[in-house]
Amino acid sequence: MKLKYNPFPLIFSRGDEVTRLVCLEFFGLGNSPQATECLAEIIRQQRPDGSFPSQCDPESWGMLETVRDTLLLLKVGLPPKGVHVDSAVRFILDQQWRNGGWSENRALDLPPEQTWLSNERSITWLAADVVDLLRQVGRGSGSECQAAVRWLLRMQNAHGGWPSLAWEAGDPQAVTSDPDTTAQVTFLMGEILGADDPVYRRGRERSEGYLDECARDAERGYWVRLRDGRKMDLDVFHLTHLLLSWWLDPPRRFRAGYDAGDPRVRQMMEALVSIQGADGGWRPFFAGESSPVYTLLAVKALVLSGALGREELEAGVKACAVNWVGQQRGCDES
Repeated sequence: MKLKYNPFPLIFSRGDEVTRLVCLEFFGLGNSPQATECLAEIIRQQRPDGSFPSQCDPESWGMLETVRDTLLLLKVGLPPKGVHVDSAVRFILDQQWRNGGWSENRALDLPPEQTWLSNERSITWLAADVVDLLRQVGRGSGSECQAAVRWLLRMQNAHGGWPSLAWEAGDPQAVTSDPDTTAQVTFLMGEILGADDPVYRRGRERSEGYLDECARDAERGYWVRLRDGRKMDLDVFHLTHLLLSWWLDPPRRFRAGYDAGDPRVRQMMEALVSIQGADGGWRPFFAGESSPVYTLLAVKALVLSGALGREELEAGVKACAVNWVGQQRGCDES
């Protein structure tokens, strides 16, 4: 496969420091001067209580951003017991709900279309990422992490899947599953409980069914929105959400030794290449323009699945990194 357009000018000119740093680290440039500049800016943004600002409201903290940025700090080599990671972890633990989960900051006015976020109900996929973080900093056996795992186990429904938000008895979400969340929690449970555990096996079966459906969608060129039956054009979110998560590298599915040569994945990656925009980017269905975050996710999915060679793209990343200075400078489209 070959990309029609260079995606890195969009990533570096329009992406934030986190997006740029994730890109640089993914392509082996985590020690470059540009990566150091990004890291310094991310650290500068950390609040005195250890949290990080929300993209919804930079004056308030965001749980999503705090978890995401802390995982990135670990990825680029900051020590688990260092002040930046440790203060963020302590802040996250202070916000844990009694049920074992986490929600977004109650002070945030969340966009109504972002149905996967809530500041009133615990968020399953976010709890999974916190568990991953706690395991990475050596707190996997702690009471907070174990409470989160027990809560996630309770959230698995009778069909083997997980909803994105907490459900209670009688809630319709008790019998429905979110494909993205199911994939993320399933492979975490595989790491914690083992490949033979019934929880993992039920989740894996459900996830594989979603992957079958996504491959069929890629072949026919559209997907159907469940809530209203509307036919939707293929987009980057639909073609990548079962494979990887923005926060984690390597993603849990590939961390588990998943066969990247799966023909279904190949079909999805072929469709992904075909829908790249002329600006070099990809647009998720809920956005009005190409997204630097999802453009980077597309590139990562293509590389991790073997559809594109990492070496083939490194030169483009280096060119952008060398020419980029701050947020106001992009790089050549060539």
